[in-house]
Amino acid sequence: MTKIIAGEENGSAENNGYASWDDVYLQYDFGEPREIHSINLYRNGYANALNTFKRIKIEVFSNEDFSDANVLFGTADVEETAATKLAAQTINLTTPVTARYVRIWQKGHCIQNTNSSWKGYSNVVGLRGIEVIAKLKDGETLPDAQETRNIALGKLPYVYGLAPTNIAAISDGKQDDNYAVHNSTGERWLQFEYKNRYRIHEVSSRAPIRWSA
Repeated sequence: MTKIIAGEENGSAENNGYASWDDVYLQYDFGEPREIHSINLYRNGYANALNTFKRIKIEVFSNEDFSDANVLFGTADVEETAATKLAAQTINLTTPVTARYVRIWQKGHCIQNTNSSWKGYSNVVGLRGIEVIAKLKDGETLPDAQETRNIALGKLPYVYGLAPTNIAAISDGKQDDNYAVHNSTGERWLQFEYKNRYRIHEVSSRAPIRWSA
């Protein structure tokens, strides 16, 4: 998960010092203008809490001086529910826009426990993934077929829960007794990040997955 810190937390101040924090952003450069159809944002989450992500704004532009900025969403808070927890915030554009850059803004988040009345503000802007879906350019095509390979081989996953012992064994490609042991109870998961989009043909576990209680 990518983290950006919006400001300094101050437990003695109202809302942990939220008023003094900054609106911070990530910016992507596609290298050239692309026809954008939708954007998906995947944010951080907690096992026993729901988030309100503060002051979300998504804007695109093509000029380096930001003179043609086009706001696609916000500025607005995005409140997580039990039904939308860890799901993407999706911005579907009725009319596609052409832009070279995208900026994604946020100002920390507010946490509300689901197993108690505690709530509080965090200065973290946490993003698990960002997808910008664009139209293929002229002459740009997806391959009809290609040789398949294990794209998880050697990659370490993101873990929701405590990190497994011997985590590298999860994706070493070997079928032996050198396995990882998960150290969390309850519902937990692993997530692999590939940086690019792939056409996936199969997802499989080729050895028993053993979980510790």
